[in-house]
Amino acid sequence: MKRQLIKHSYLLILFILISGCATTVYQTDTNSFAPPAYNIGDLTNYGEWVQISKFGQVWRPYVVEGWMPYENGHWAYSEGNWTWVSYEPFGWIVYHYGNWYDDVLYGWVWVPSNDPWSPARVVWIDYNDYVGWAPLPPAGVTYVNPWEVNGNRYWHVVKQKDFMEDNVHNYFVDKPTRSATVTRNIGRQAPTRTAIETSSRRTVTDYKTRPQTIKLPNREIKRMNLPPQEDKKVEQNTQRVRKDVLVPRDQFRKQENARNQQQQKERKQEPKKEDQRKR
Repeated sequence: MKRQLIKHSYLLILFILISGCATTVYQTDTNSFAPPAYNIGDLTNYGEWVQISKFGQVWRPYVVEGWMPYENGHWAYSEGNWTWVSYEPFGWIVYHYGNWYDDVLYGWVWVPSNDPWSPARVVWIDYNDYVGWAPLPPAGVTYVNPWEVNGNRYWHVVKQKDFMEDNVHNYFVDKPTRSATVTRNIGRQAPTRTAIETSSRRTVTDYKTRPQTIKLPNREIKRMNLPPQEDKKVEQNTQRVRKDVLVPRDQFRKQENARNQQQQKERKQEPKKEDQRKR
């Protein structure tokens, strides 16, 4: 009996030691609907998983009305690529893996994928002295240009000189235009380092990042560890995002219910308006 107790105690101690050496993943069981490969606290604590017919299980964040992906953060140049540095706690996952889709019912939702880590999952546009980016959509979904009707619902556009600013959303151009007299072709690639240095009159530093491997039930993902100067910018802006952008779960549900009730009310009024026009 003693030998069995000693053996069990030894195995327990060994298990604790091994567990202590593993990477912390912040997993949670609060959302059983989450795909096993992405049942991570930074997703389940700041959003919820829903089912849509087009793409299956997708994730949507608890955020304020009018929110869009890739607006709370800034661009940094890392190892030859423009890398999105997010101020949102879930940004290290959803802006470097998967795709975003603007769903009619749920708004912007994140669609997981098995693609490798990317500096930024976006599509680019470069024209005149503007540069724009939009969340990379799933296969089969395309966007109109930012100056076309409803185009600005997908794109973030800034002057090239403002591209590297912190809190880049403060520099967004609300109504992007493209002059018919300008003959410059539209580019579909990220702006070059030289172009941004010339327009901003700033030296673009090429940062080095140290990827951290996170082991999940069905796959491994990477988390980008930023250099100290970039980490400091994130810390300075995270408090604002938590206050002005993120919404508590209960408040988010009330916000959604109020919006749904308003939409139902508007739908009921549409037949009456149609009858009035006929008269």
